[in-house]
Formats: sequence, C-alpha cells, structure tokens
Amino acid sequence: MTVETDVSAKKKVSATQWIMISMIVGIAAGYLFPAAEYPGFIAFAKTLSNVFLRMIKSLIVPLLFSTLVVGIAGHGDDMKKVGRLAFRSIVYFEVVTTLALFIGLAAVNLVKPGSGISLTGADAAAASQFAQTKITFAGVIEHSIPPACAAKTEAIAR
Repeated sequence: MTVETDVSAKKKVSATQWIMISMIVGIAAGYLFPAAEYPGFIAFAKTLSNVFLRMIKSLIVPLLFSTLVVGIAGHGDDMKKVGRLAFRSIVYFEVVTTLALFIGLAAVNLVKPGSGISLTGADAAAASQFAQTKITFAGVIEHSIPPACAAKTEAIAR
C-alpha cells in the first residue's frame, strides 16, 4: 500500500461536518470558560466573532451581484427569457419579503421586546462617559474589516 492510497482512503471532512465541529467547540468553550471567570477570553471571542461576521457580510453583496450577472448572461440573447427571469425574481422577492415582514410583526407582538425596560439610567453624564472609552487593539483589528461592501458595490453599479 502506497502513501497515495492511504491519503485517498481517508475521508475528507465536509463543510457540514466542520460546522458541526465548530458548534461543539463553541459550546465547549462557553461551558469551560464562563464570562465571570475569564473576561479576557470572552473579549477575545467577541472580537473574533465580530471579525468573522464582518467578513461574511462583506462577501454577500459581491456574491449576489455575480450570481445575477452569471444568471442573466447564461440566457444569452433571448431577452424574453431574461424578462421572465426578472419578473419571477421580483415576484419571489416581494412574496418572501412580505412573508418575512408578517413573521417579524407576529414575533414582535407576541414577545413584546423592550417592555419592562427602564431608561432612567440613560442621561448625559453616562453618554459622555461612554464617549470617552479608550481604543483597544482588538477594536482596531475588528474595525479593520469593513462591515459590508454594499455601499461600495452600489456606487459601482450606478
């Protein structure tokens, strides 16, 4: 048996399996390192998660734009098909957006978020103290990743 057959005999870990492994590791890290006992670890994990989410957000708009361009280009010169595709896309978008709106409204009316919260501690002194927070290295790293490329992509598309 050669090295090549040993490597090919091993199974590759799929993306779904990586997601499940990551979820288990995240749950274990949260259990093993509680916030009260390990504030430094929690700050590191928060920075890491914010960087990850910003990177994901910066991929969404270019991915959507390229998918639309490839879909329209795949229809070639048949403008009738492109028109049908555009009509179906708009109808799908409107139906799904309306459904999401109704689900959101139902959830807000059932859960009533924010009820019972007192804003008596929100005054000018607390706001000025919050404005004086120091810039940290983790904050610099986190904010070096753009939150989204939507504004840039929209400016280019115009």
